[in-house]
Amino acid sequence: MASSRRALPVATLALRILSLLFLIASVVIIATAKVQADDTFFDEPDTTFKNVYAYRFVLAVGVIGCAYSLLAISFVAINLAGGKKMIGGTEGGTVLLICADVVCAVLIAAGGAAGLGLTVEAQRLFGELLDSSFKTFFNQADISSVALLLASLCVVAIVMLSVYSLTK
Repeated sequence: MASSRRALPVATLALRILSLLFLIASVVIIATAKVQADDTFFDEPDTTFKNVYAYRFVLAVGVIGCAYSLLAISFVAINLAGGKKMIGGTEGGTVLLICADVVCAVLIAAGGAAGLGLTVEAQRLFGELLDSSFKTFFNQADISSVALLLASLCVVAIVMLSVYSLTK
């Protein structure tokens, strides 16, 4: 009985840690992606996420998601240590966490979709014009965006578990 009571908060904590890892990976990948080419599409010789607004958005969403995940992990860990059944501690806390998780999931999914959409379109339109360094840059942006989408799936699963905890 006690183990089944703790299973939901433990699963939520594991999903939050997994989403945090995806978000950290996304931020690291997009922040380190760089093209050093003599002939670039931009004014500067080095092309990074700073040159593309969609990739700036990907980075910003990743950082915001990391901050929120760290905050939410601390709440869940405190409730887990206290042995509380509800993920937010009380019903009101759980509802507040669900609303924040939904906003976070939508924001993270929007960031991943923006980065992935731009990368796919750039490769479709300019694919034959791009050299290998630009293809590598776009592949790194692709991986970063996919990591955001995977983090978004984790947060959606957290929302589903939280709603389930309200009905029990």
